[in-house]
Amino acid sequence: MFIAQVSEDRLRTRSMRYPISESMFYCPGLSPGVDRATVDGEEARHILTSRRLKVGDAIWLFDGRGTVGRATIVAREGRTRTLRVQVHEREFIPLARPHVELACALPKGDRQAVLLDMATQLGMTGFRPLLCERSIVRPGPQAARRWQRICLEACKQSRRPHLPAIHAELTPAQTVALAGSDCTVWVADQKGMPLPGRPLPEKEQLLIVVGPEGGFTDAEMTSIAESEAQVISLGTGVLRVETAAIALLSHIMLAHSF
Repeated sequence: MFIAQVSEDRLRTRSMRYPISESMFYCPGLSPGVDRATVDGEEARHILTSRRLKVGDAIWLFDGRGTVGRATIVAREGRTRTLRVQVHEREFIPLARPHVELACALPKGDRQAVLLDMATQLGMTGFRPLLCERSIVRPGPQAARRWQRICLEACKQSRRPHLPAIHAELTPAQTVALAGSDCTVWVADQKGMPLPGRPLPEKEQLLIVVGPEGGFTDAEMTSIAESEAQVISLGTGVLRVETAAIALLSHIMLAHSF
């Protein structure tokens, strides 16, 4: 739990550069006009136990929406793991373009964590579990909370200030139908055009759609074909779900890094 407090003297945001070598800690209450915040729960435990920080030490906070702030621990409340911090300056880091969402059939077991961890590190801005006719795994009642935690840890590890949004499960047809005019849709399928021959998306958003290892059914591909989605082939091999997703995300990240 994080509780933000607004002081009477508003802190003026100054230009700064976040040092990528420093650890970040999650504080969703970090926003303009907030110069004091309370950090407790798992984040406070990490600060106090794993990082062995104490009152007077400097830390970096992020709110999961692009704001990063430099702060100092000013108090620890009693024996509880609750910290009060003073925010000195903050910087907003905009999302890289295109904004990339991943709609993906769920792999089995621990491969879900691998998928979300790696996708977050590569800049995924949102995740949509895909309900396909050949899907084997369905999300449980606590899945969204667990996935959010995996994404949060990946943000902290990779120093990404934007926490991916977790969306509800949809079919391929429903997912593709959500894409607006400012969104390019890439659907992974062996019958598509080779990835290297595809121009990079120029629109504001990119939606990557990856089906189960058995592939999309003919009916699902027919519904996809009725949209403006681009069908992308990743070669002749049958890739695992997470492999196909990471291949496409890596292609986008590397292409926009130069």
